[in-house]
Amino acid sequence: MGRLSLGQQGLIWCLIFVVLDAAQAVYFGGILQRLDGFLMGGLVFGLSSIGCILWTVFRRPQQLQVVFDNRPSVLGVNLSAAGGWMAYFIAIQVIEPAVAFTIFSGVIPLTTIVAKRMGFAEAQSSRNGVEALGNGVLTLGMLLLAAFTLLGWSGFVRGGIGTGLLGLVFSAIAGILIAMMLLYSKRLDLRGLEPVPQFGFRFPIYLVLTAIGYASGIDAKAAVPFTDLLYAVAIGMVVLAFPIYAVQKAVSLTTSLTISSVAAIAPLIVFGLQVLEGRVDYSNSTSVGLAVYFMGAIIAAVGSAHAATRTKSLV
Repeated sequence: MGRLSLGQQGLIWCLIFVVLDAAQAVYFGGILQRLDGFLMGGLVFGLSSIGCILWTVFRRPQQLQVVFDNRPSVLGVNLSAAGGWMAYFIAIQVIEPAVAFTIFSGVIPLTTIVAKRMGFAEAQSSRNGVEALGNGVLTLGMLLLAAFTLLGWSGFVRGGIGTGLLGLVFSAIAGILIAMMLLYSKRLDLRGLEPVPQFGFRFPIYLVLTAIGYASGIDAKAAVPFTDLLYAVAIGMVVLAFPIYAVQKAVSLTTSLTISSVAAIAPLIVFGLQVLEGRVDYSNSTSVGLAVYFMGAIIAAVGSAHAATRTKSLV
């Protein structure tokens, strides 16, 4: 068997992220949501972050200098990651989660393309006609979902047109910020910061926010046995922390647009898993918008995969 190219390895890590993230959203959400979200986030990402920092200190201490020399980009990763997930959390509270998740996911590759036109060296434009066509269809699907939400045809809006617009805006902001996180991560990778240190040093601001949220009781839940907490944290390490590490590995192996394009198919995988589980409950209008989006995401992913696998093989 021939050796995998860098691009092929990057695609594999992208798919690991998408599949685990989708599985978390469908199968493990109920388990994880019985606990305070801020407590879970703090424990899972706090413990994994500390572990990665300690590994860096003892095994790759020279990487600490890379972190110090690139403080603005490290700060950018922290701010964009924390802001992105906070904006997404707001969005799913006020509009149909399927709409919020889809717009959030689709905005990521589109932001990467726009960032290239704005002069970001780490960003990319569509690399072939298939990818460009897919992104066009994907955009049409998102516009349909946005229109259906504002018209009141989606499955859920917590309020009127103003609330629907707020949810759509925060979904888009979340996608933009996560795209910027990927671009900052790529910049740090190009400057020599490896995946494990990147993982460790990307969460300080997020952890501060989770500590504030937990202390404030924003998402307070009933107390659970300590063994249940340990079980949830163990699951979280696999389906929450490890997918983020998979993204870091993908960043070191392939381009930001490839990662964004593959991540954009996450709503399709979530939808498929929910169909198998039998808990799908979307409005007819939402289903139409999702179908258009899914078609575009698949086309774009095919074009992106073709471009990625042309990366030079490892030696």
